Amino acid sequence: MLPTRTALSCLARSCCINAAVTARGMQQLGLLFALEPALRHLYPDAEAQAQAAAHYSAHSNTHPYMLPFYMGLLLNIEEQVAQGKLPSNALDTVRRTLGTTLSAVGDGFFEGGVFPCWALCCICLLLAGHTLPAILLTALLAVALLAFRTGTFFFALRYGLAALAWLKRLGLINWTGRIKVVNACLLTVAAAMLLPYGGDRHTLLWCMGGGAAVLAAAWIIGRLHLPRIVLWLILLTFLVLMDAGLVGL
Repeated sequence: MLPTRTALSCLARSCCINAAVTARGMQQLGLLFALEPALRHLYPDAEAQAQAAAHYSAHSNTHPYMLPFYMGLLLNIEEQVAQGKLPSNALDTVRRTLGTTLSAVGDGFFEGGVFPCWALCCICLLLAGHTLPAILLTALLAVALLAFRTGTFFFALRYGLAALAWLKRLGLINWTGRIKVVNACLLTVAAAMLLPYGGDRHTLLWCMGGGAAVLAAAWIIGRLHLPRIVLWLILLTFLVLMDAGLVGL
């Protein structure tokens, strides 16, 4: 396994990888920059180091929070290649397929679940006047994300491809669906807090009906896999008809 100092150097550089994104290679240059300390350690000879770096000259892109896991896998395989346990083309096969797969997992779990959940929680807390809990929640999320990046990097670095089985058991995709249901509930709460409510029955019914509609939409999308754009078009049509006076409530 790589020395701890070298591994930490690679992990620290992974935080800067998107600073070198290009339209053609995406994270290509940033990934090579992040892996450079490990390649320098594994290949002391300059020519062998250049050949190893050439494996990362192609297009590369994955989700920023899945990137440390991806790097850990690559470095585990790279170490076995340097020791002659695996052929060099084994790295190319993994690199071409794994980055895109991890990108899809990260986009669904983080961008589609965790971050909207955090934003909605903060909105509800701020609307209720609880500023300090919102700040603490944000700090807790930042620490949790840092722990996730660090833990997955070293886990993949140690266990290599076997870590993929652990990631599958973790079921991030399944958790994404559950978090989206929670997001629908939080969205309902935030909408109810934004509506002016003077205690009249009509406003209360509107709040309850809107909340039920949001939860029903979440259930339809999750269970029936109906595209969200279809529900949006139905809602937009209904609002246009209301504005034209063709539908009244």
